[in-house]
Amino acid sequence: MQKRSLEISCYVCGAGAFGVFFRWLQDQMAFDDAGLTEKSVFNYLVPLIILASALLFNRFIEQARNEKLYIPTDFCQALRNKGRLFTMARWASGGVMAIGGVLLIATSETDQDATLLLILSLLAIASGISFPLVLGSANDKYGKLRHPALACLGTTLPIVMFALWLIICYKQNALNSVIWSYLVEMMAIITAMMAFFRAAGFAYGSVKSWQSFFTIMMGVMMSIMALADDRYMGMHLIMLGSAMQLLMYEWLLIMNMQKKAVKLREEKPSEDGFERLR
Repeated sequence: MQKRSLEISCYVCGAGAFGVFFRWLQDQMAFDDAGLTEKSVFNYLVPLIILASALLFNRFIEQARNEKLYIPTDFCQALRNKGRLFTMARWASGGVMAIGGVLLIATSETDQDATLLLILSLLAIASGISFPLVLGSANDKYGKLRHPALACLGTTLPIVMFALWLIICYKQNALNSVIWSYLVEMMAIITAMMAFFRAAGFAYGSVKSWQSFFTIMMGVMMSIMALADDRYMGMHLIMLGSAMQLLMYEWLLIMNMQKKAVKLREEKPSEDGFERLR
């Protein structure tokens, strides 16, 4: 499954790369000097790349289902990530988010929403630190989650963080009539929040496997796409860290997929006393 994980992850990151490129071109060419939108082909290409990505990701799910694959609902089985490379990856992705939180504290002291941004920063730091610890708990040698309450708390932190970010985004753009100036960021925040919500279902024991897989892929793509917008560097790092974390979730779900066992047909006795297959 490692090859499949690499292939699908490349497609997801590629979709995000196209998205951030078209969004950057839209920011450069679809707005005038006053910040108002103008007629531009990128106002159509941006939503089209999002729709195309969603259709592509849905295709991956259909292929897996056709191959009789399924995602385990158990936390340890679905997210097992033993090995040094996975250890480095989970600490790196968590570290990027935590560093983003620290940088945001240092650069947003004079912002009119400084208090909300401070809380957002603290949540980002806590989320970044908890992520490698939560994923590390999936590697228990007995295959059992030892501290489910802590795992639930760790997976809830990024959900709360993005919920607060959504409030901040709405507050900052409440009087902004140019929807395109904040629409992509708001969509990325909502998608990432839903992706972490679905990922948290594995810790809470309430899993919808394929919905989680699709939402996590969309979360990666939209988080990368939103990097084209202008914001604090700390917020950029938080968004990048969330993309890295969701990408790791996606990689592990693919890697730990299992194949459904083939059911043998039952043998029934015939009327003349001989058994035959039906």
